[in-house]
Amino acid sequence: MQASKVRTYLSVALFALLVAASTGSLLRFGLGWGMPAWAANYTAIRHAHSHLMYFGWATLALMALIWHFLSLHTGRALPRSVHWQMGMTAVLSLLSFPAFWANGYGLTQIGSASLPLGAIISSLNGLAWYLFAWLYWRESRHLSRRPLPVQLWDWAILLLLLSSGGALGLMGMVVSGGQSLFLQQTFLHLFLDLFAVGWFTLALLGLLWAWLGERIELPRRLPVLLLALAIAPTFFLGMSPALVSPPLFWVAAVANGLAGLLLFWHVAALLRHWAHLPWLMRFAVGMLAVHGLMALVVLWPGVWEWSSRTQLRVYFLHNLLLGWMSSALLALILDRLGLGEIQWVRWLGWAWIGGVGGMLLLLLWLGLLQFVPVSALLLLRAATWSSFVPVGVAGLVWLLSLRPAAPQFISGDSHPGPSV
Repeated sequence: MQASKVRTYLSVALFALLVAASTGSLLRFGLGWGMPAWAANYTAIRHAHSHLMYFGWATLALMALIWHFLSLHTGRALPRSVHWQMGMTAVLSLLSFPAFWANGYGLTQIGSASLPLGAIISSLNGLAWYLFAWLYWRESRHLSRRPLPVQLWDWAILLLLLSSGGALGLMGMVVSGGQSLFLQQTFLHLFLDLFAVGWFTLALLGLLWAWLGERIELPRRLPVLLLALAIAPTFFLGMSPALVSPPLFWVAAVANGLAGLLLFWHVAALLRHWAHLPWLMRFAVGMLAVHGLMALVVLWPGVWEWSSRTQLRVYFLHNLLLGWMSSALLALILDRLGLGEIQWVRWLGWAWIGGVGGMLLLLLWLGLLQFVPVSALLLLRAATWSSFVPVGVAGLVWLLSLRPAAPQFISGDSHPGPSV
């Protein structure tokens, strides 16, 4: 697959980020002032927002960058089948937005048929992921040794395939009319939580190390297999405490704590190369460290059950998806598109850091209201205003991505200066 086509898919991913972030602002507006009549189904729109964020922004951008860096490792041109796989992924990921908008995971009436459009489109997206995994194996098997980034991508893709079983389970329950709340929650969190914590985190760590590998000699010993195994059972912590038995909780919590410690190992190794990291990437690594810290806090008895009754899960998800994943992806895309050295684009990075950082602080405050009481409505409205900043940044970066390709992207060479 040519560099110009990789750039095209990154542009599509940035468009998905713009739409998903705009929908997130709409949802925050709804909490602060009430949802408009044309967007009355809050739950369904929340599903549309999250699935476009997962499928259209994160997954599409991760796949495009993995293909880009993998071709640099193999020294081989990517086959045309990769273009077809990426095109399928792009189309299906964008279709997830209208599929979930009306009824989420519920049934949508189309003529005389009632169809679970959300579950169906999730499963179809899964087919594109399976094709990606097969093509990735076919291309990477030629490597005589598997460097650190490739090892991380190997396990990230295995966790992606494991999490896709949750989407299949949800579709099966809708079609069969299954009523088990435990199974529904298990499938849902296997899908969404393991997808985000496992696939996103390991794939993105691999991309960061691949990017740094153009500038430094990579560390020889960093946890990969153990990190993947520790992450695998953590999705149970996303479920309601009423559905999780104490033994199951402690298995997931101890694994989660171990995963947090192993993430700190990666963070420490990344920070040893602080001078090479743009500020936007430094911010992302800092948010990854916060994510690891929260994994350790869950081990404190009673904290998990207490946090499930607060807004802290919202903070956790946004720290993971915006603070860590989106910030790091944006930094990598700016570099690959050759935009990192443009002076005014640096200010976009600072605006992103300010907007996302401010929103995360407000969401954290909402989760800790019982300790620092203030008007929840005031915090929700402030979070709405702060959410407009990343929307604006996403829109401007998407427009910039439509410009002709820069030499840095085509060659893979870029300047290692600490710009945003």
